[in-house]
Amino acid sequence: MPIPVRDTFDSDRADLKIQVTDDGSRTLVRTGTSDSFHSGCGALSETEHVYIKNSGVLDRLRHRRPTRVLEVGLGTAMGLIATLSHAIDHDCELEYVAVETDWVSASIVRMLRPYQWTKHHVLVDRFLAYRDSLSTAVAPGSYPWTFDSKRRVRIEIVDVLRWKPKDTRPFDAIYFDPFCPENAPELWTPDCFKHMRSLIDSGGSLTTYSCSRPVRDALEAGGWNVTRVPGPAGGKREVLVANPGEPSPL
Repeated sequence: MPIPVRDTFDSDRADLKIQVTDDGSRTLVRTGTSDSFHSGCGALSETEHVYIKNSGVLDRLRHRRPTRVLEVGLGTAMGLIATLSHAIDHDCELEYVAVETDWVSASIVRMLRPYQWTKHHVLVDRFLAYRDSLSTAVAPGSYPWTFDSKRRVRIEIVDVLRWKPKDTRPFDAIYFDPFCPENAPELWTPDCFKHMRSLIDSGGSLTTYSCSRPVRDALEAGGWNVTRVPGPAGGKREVLVANPGEPSPL
């Protein structure tokens, strides 16, 4: 069972607590709703399997194919750091865009032991230094960060339903990782998935941890072909991979 290690943070983040998940990696849980930022069966295992592997991103990076990733729900930045780590391993170009409304502070991320997420500790150092350079509560806007000439990041602090990217190049993968449909229902609708469909390359994939029938139906209504695939070892039995179908008629 996941182990809670801290009930709350300081008064300004009393809504969060840390959990140690089954693979030893740490995540956050919202105290008001019990929403977990990652699976209690293994935060890092879920990130690697559900998003980086299932989306095809890992295969692209291994073959040194320049890759654009969109993450809906930056959360703890585990997905960002783990994906960048693979891009560094394979010396591959990566552009990573994450859309978030509540960017947690560097001090909270440090308590999650992010050096366990990658062997490239300089990556963690630089990311945390960048986050430290901003205010604790980040105002809506676009925040670019460059790790090096081949790896570039942009954090968009905005409601994804209102986000209109200035760069219209399609993404190769979408990590769809907002809070659960019960607590963020507006992000699991056909309209939201149609928006995601407009952002993806014809050969790209959207991956998500949810496998419920309503989510599958909403994805299909949004123009996606949906497949259930095995979940991570010790975690959910099935998760979803979606590929863009034919564009919906205007």
